[in-house]
Amino acid sequence: MTRLATLFLAVCTLLAACSQEPPKEAIANAAETALWAKYKTEAWKNHGCELLTDAEVETLFAFNGKAATLNARPLPNQAFCLRTWNKPDWKERETNNEKEGAAYTSEEHARQQIENLRRDRRSTYEEDVPGLGDDALWSTNTVTLLVRKGQFVVNIALEVSDVPHDNLVKAKEAAALALKKL
Repeated sequence: MTRLATLFLAVCTLLAACSQEPPKEAIANAAETALWAKYKTEAWKNHGCELLTDAEVETLFAFNGKAATLNARPLPNQAFCLRTWNKPDWKERETNNEKEGAAYTSEEHARQQIENLRRDRRSTYEEDVPGLGDDALWSTNTVTLLVRKGQFVVNIALEVSDVPHDNLVKAKEAAALALKKL
Protein backbone atom coordinates (compact mmCIF):
# COMPACT_ATOMS: atom_id res chain seq x y z
CA MET A 1 0.00 0.00 0.00
CA THR A 2 2.82 2.38 0.80
CA ARG A 3 4.30 1.63 -2.56
CA LEU A 4 1.03 2.54 -4.24
CA ALA A 5 0.80 5.75 -2.21
CA THR A 6 4.40 6.60 -3.10
CA LEU A 7 3.74 5.91 -6.79
CA PHE A 8 0.58 8.04 -6.68
CA LEU A 9 2.50 10.91 -5.03
CA ALA A 10 5.29 10.65 -7.64
CA VAL A 11 2.81 10.75 -10.54
CA CYS A 12 1.03 13.79 -9.04
CA THR A 13 4.39 15.55 -8.60
CA LEU A 14 5.32 14.84 -12.24
CA LEU A 15 1.98 16.11 -13.49
CA ALA A 16 2.32 19.27 -11.44
CA ALA A 17 5.82 19.80 -12.79
CA CYS A 18 4.62 19.40 -16.39
CA SER A 19 1.83 21.95 -16.06
CA GLN A 20 4.09 24.84 -15.08
CA GLU A 21 3.79 28.18 -16.85
CA PRO A 22 5.64 28.47 -20.17
CA PRO A 23 9.01 30.23 -20.05
CA LYS A 24 9.05 34.01 -20.34
CA GLU A 25 10.90 33.74 -23.70
CA ALA A 26 8.01 31.79 -25.24
CA ILE A 27 5.53 34.40 -24.03
CA ALA A 28 7.70 37.22 -25.36
CA ASN A 29 8.10 35.51 -28.75
CA ALA A 30 4.37 34.88 -29.03
CA ALA A 31 3.64 38.51 -28.15
CA GLU A 32 6.21 39.76 -30.66
CA THR A 33 4.77 37.52 -33.38
CA ALA A 34 1.25 38.77 -32.63
CA LEU A 35 2.40 42.42 -32.73
CA TRP A 36 4.24 41.87 -36.02
CA ALA A 37 1.14 40.18 -37.53
CA LYS A 38 -1.04 43.09 -36.35
CA TYR A 39 1.42 45.63 -37.80
CA LYS A 40 1.51 43.84 -41.16
CA THR A 41 -2.29 43.72 -41.22
CA GLU A 42 -2.59 47.43 -40.53
CA ALA A 43 0.43 48.52 -42.60
CA TRP A 44 0.01 46.00 -45.42
CA LYS A 45 1.15 48.45 -48.05
CA ASN A 46 4.79 48.17 -46.96
CA HIS A 47 4.98 44.40 -47.36
CA GLY A 48 4.55 43.86 -51.11
CA CYS A 49 7.83 41.94 -51.41
CA GLU A 50 6.56 39.33 -48.97
CA LEU A 51 3.75 38.27 -51.31
CA LEU A 52 6.28 36.56 -53.59
CA THR A 53 9.66 35.76 -52.13
CA ASP A 54 12.92 35.98 -54.06
CA ALA A 55 13.09 32.18 -54.16
CA GLU A 56 9.56 31.98 -55.59
CA VAL A 57 10.41 34.56 -58.28
CA GLU A 58 13.57 32.64 -59.19
CA THR A 59 11.59 29.42 -59.51
CA LEU A 60 8.75 31.06 -61.43
CA PHE A 61 11.03 32.69 -64.01
CA ALA A 62 13.69 29.93 -63.95
CA PHE A 63 16.86 31.90 -63.21
CA ASN A 64 19.57 32.12 -60.57
CA GLY A 65 19.00 35.30 -58.56
CA LYS A 66 22.64 35.74 -57.59
CA ALA A 67 23.91 35.31 -61.16
CA ALA A 68 21.20 37.61 -62.53
CA THR A 69 21.66 40.22 -59.76
CA LEU A 70 18.08 39.99 -58.52
CA ASN A 71 17.03 43.16 -56.74
CA ALA A 72 13.79 43.65 -54.80
CA ARG A 73 12.64 46.88 -53.24
CA PRO A 74 9.24 47.92 -51.93
CA LEU A 75 7.90 51.39 -52.51
CA PRO A 76 7.16 53.17 -49.20
CA ASN A 77 3.46 53.12 -48.29
CA GLN A 78 2.61 51.26 -51.48
CA ALA A 79 1.52 47.70 -52.15
CA PHE A 80 4.24 47.25 -54.78
CA CYS A 81 7.47 45.35 -54.94
CA LEU A 82 9.85 46.30 -57.72
CA ARG A 83 11.98 43.36 -58.73
CA THR A 84 14.66 43.67 -61.35
CA TRP A 85 17.25 41.29 -62.70
CA ASN A 86 19.55 41.05 -65.68
CA LYS A 87 19.20 38.63 -68.55
CA PRO A 88 21.95 35.99 -68.69
CA ASP A 89 23.69 37.74 -71.59
CA TRP A 90 23.53 41.24 -70.06
CA LYS A 91 27.30 41.76 -70.08
CA GLU A 92 27.49 40.90 -73.78
CA ARG A 93 24.58 43.25 -74.54
CA GLU A 94 26.17 46.13 -72.65
CA THR A 95 29.53 45.52 -74.33
CA ASN A 96 27.91 45.50 -77.77
CA ASN A 97 25.99 48.69 -77.05
CA GLU A 98 29.20 50.49 -76.20
CA LYS A 99 30.99 49.56 -79.42
CA GLU A 100 31.55 52.26 -82.01
CA GLY A 101 28.60 52.42 -84.41
CA ALA A 102 26.41 50.10 -82.35
CA ALA A 103 22.76 50.31 -83.34
CA TYR A 104 20.45 50.40 -80.37
CA THR A 105 17.48 49.95 -82.62
CA SER A 106 16.54 49.53 -86.25
CA GLU A 107 14.47 51.78 -88.47
CA GLU A 108 11.72 49.15 -88.46
CA HIS A 109 11.74 49.03 -84.66
CA ALA A 110 11.46 52.83 -84.44
CA ARG A 111 8.59 52.82 -86.95
CA GLN A 112 6.76 50.14 -84.95
CA GLN A 113 7.31 52.07 -81.73
CA ILE A 114 5.55 55.15 -83.15
CA GLU A 115 2.78 53.05 -84.72
CA ASN A 116 2.17 51.23 -81.43
CA LEU A 117 1.91 54.52 -79.57
CA ARG A 118 -0.46 55.85 -82.22
CA ARG A 119 -2.62 52.70 -81.93
CA ASP A 120 -2.47 51.93 -78.19
CA ARG A 121 -2.00 55.34 -76.58
CA ARG A 122 -3.97 57.58 -78.89
CA SER A 123 -5.62 59.24 -75.91
CA THR A 124 -2.15 60.40 -74.78
CA TYR A 125 -0.48 61.09 -78.14
CA GLU A 126 -3.56 62.62 -79.71
CA GLU A 127 -2.06 64.64 -82.54
CA ASP A 128 0.00 63.72 -85.60
CA VAL A 129 2.60 66.36 -86.47
CA PRO A 130 3.22 66.48 -90.24
CA GLY A 131 6.41 67.72 -91.85
CA LEU A 132 8.75 66.82 -88.99
CA GLY A 133 11.16 63.90 -89.42
CA ASP A 134 9.76 60.66 -90.82
CA ASP A 135 6.85 60.66 -88.36
CA ALA A 136 5.87 62.68 -85.29
CA LEU A 137 3.29 62.60 -82.49
CA TRP A 138 2.32 65.28 -79.97
CA SER A 139 0.83 64.84 -76.50
CA THR A 140 -0.84 67.86 -74.96
CA ASN A 141 -1.32 65.89 -71.71
CA THR A 142 2.40 65.28 -71.22
CA VAL A 143 3.61 68.23 -73.35
CA THR A 144 5.77 65.74 -75.24
CA LEU A 145 6.75 65.59 -78.88
CA LEU A 146 8.01 62.28 -80.29
CA VAL A 147 9.80 62.49 -83.62
CA ARG A 148 11.10 59.53 -85.63
CA LYS A 149 13.97 59.94 -88.03
CA GLY A 150 15.35 56.70 -89.41
CA GLN A 151 16.18 54.40 -86.50
CA PHE A 152 15.96 57.18 -83.92
CA VAL A 153 13.00 58.39 -81.88
CA VAL A 154 13.61 61.78 -80.28
CA ASN A 155 11.54 62.59 -77.21
CA ILE A 156 11.17 66.32 -76.48
CA ALA A 157 9.24 67.33 -73.38
CA LEU A 158 9.14 71.01 -72.59
CA GLU A 159 6.86 73.41 -70.85
CA VAL A 160 7.43 77.05 -71.71
CA SER A 161 3.78 78.06 -71.85
CA ASP A 162 1.02 77.68 -69.30
CA VAL A 163 -1.29 76.52 -72.09
CA PRO A 164 -0.13 72.95 -72.85
CA HIS A 165 -0.83 72.92 -76.59
CA ASP A 166 1.06 76.20 -77.06
CA ASN A 167 4.26 74.30 -76.18
CA LEU A 168 4.06 72.43 -79.50
CA VAL A 169 5.51 75.37 -81.45
CA LYS A 170 8.71 75.49 -79.37
CA ALA A 171 8.91 71.68 -79.23
CA LYS A 172 8.85 71.60 -83.07
CA GLU A 173 11.63 74.21 -83.20
CA ALA A 174 13.75 72.20 -80.75
CA ALA A 175 13.09 69.00 -82.70
CA ALA A 176 14.10 70.63 -85.99
CA LEU A 177 17.44 71.65 -84.45
CA ALA A 178 18.02 68.17 -83.03
CA LEU A 179 17.09 66.39 -86.27
CA LYS A 180 19.75 68.35 -88.18
CA LYS A 181 22.37 66.75 -85.96
CA LEU A 182 21.20 63.15 -86.48
